[in-house]
Amino acid sequence: MTFSQNVKSEILKSTKNLRGCCAESFLTAVVKSVGSLDLTFKGFAFSVQSDNHNLLSQCKKIAEKCGVPSEIQSDNSGIKGQAVYSCTFYGNLGEKLGLTKRDADGAMEFCDDYNALLPSKECCKRAFMQGLFVSGGSVVIPTADSDFGENTSKSKYHLELRFSDFAFAKAVQNAYSEREFKYVVRKNCAVLYVKDSEKIADFLVYLNAMSAKLKLENVIIGRSLRNAANRQSNCIAANIDKSVLACERQLAAIETLKKQGRYDSLPQNLLDAAIVREQNPEANLEEIAAKLGVSKSGANHRLNKIISLADLPR
Repeated sequence: MTFSQNVKSEILKSTKNLRGCCAESFLTAVVKSVGSLDLTFKGFAFSVQSDNHNLLSQCKKIAEKCGVPSEIQSDNSGIKGQAVYSCTFYGNLGEKLGLTKRDADGAMEFCDDYNALLPSKECCKRAFMQGLFVSGGSVVIPTADSDFGENTSKSKYHLELRFSDFAFAKAVQNAYSEREFKYVVRKNCAVLYVKDSEKIADFLVYLNAMSAKLKLENVIIGRSLRNAANRQSNCIAANIDKSVLACERQLAAIETLKKQGRYDSLPQNLLDAAIVREQNPEANLEEIAAKLGVSKSGANHRLNKIISLADLPR
């Protein structure tokens, strides 16, 4: 299972015992998000299609508690060969959930008052968002073979909710403004999304997907440790390159002074530094200083003096 599928599975487990207004809010979100109104031999009926049988079973259970008979059937296989199911809700589900209403002539029409459709109680708002996510949401994190392994897929943190109703998407964005969703239109679909890892983690807590949140935190920690290790490794490599380059310049200067016949006339402190450097071509500055019995700055001053003398004209 993908991380997104695991999140949805965890949400469905945590919502299987929803009751009353919270259960209705969950079902309203699912039907509004991915449901369609069909004409059946029994009249108009809402239906929801999904490859997640557990989701449809939960919706069927809630609808029947509302007095709406429902039926789950197997549809044709999906584009990747997975089974696809359809749950049909007979009766006046739309009116019970506030999705439809009757006009003055008794004709049924869709409700466009999203402020009335979206719940105001905090418990129902959570259930509503859980329904939105399990039906039309997805989340991707940069996972690897292990939490602390390398992310070979180069995926990034991304959570989104998809809507066919643009106005409804905007209403959800406003109602859940504390989640700081970004809004974009993609392929005739409205999308609310979050890319910040910490905000995604907070959102998973809000959805009651605690195991997924812990998984995400492991990934965040693992990436942080790898990044710190990479920075340290790059710093060490840069210092090594700098040390090697400095050593090459020092040895070249010593060789130049020898060719010019000025090596033996160097002051004793510089001659001692030159001898130690020649005898220890791979030693770093700290090791050279220790052998000379001076500080690092003292050793560095002597070696730089040798370089400057070699650069002087004869």
